[in-house]
Amino acid sequence: MEIFTLGGAVFLVSFVLFKVSAFRKTKANETWSKLALVGVVDYLVLVAGTLGTGILFMTIYSMAHG
Repeated sequence: MEIFTLGGAVFLVSFVLFKVSAFRKTKANETWSKLALVGVVDYLVLVAGTLGTGILFMTIYSMAHG
């Protein structure tokens, strides 16, 4: 179970660093609210995928090991 916790932490750190880099590259006249909305939607989709994958793997692991 610790591997999922570690994977989640690595994912969050890399996601935050990626978004900070994207925000720094934007010009001052671009819409920050639009970028923030894209960031929130990206985050929700990736979290849902991470949780779904974790649930799938744990289900398969539990079935395989009784």
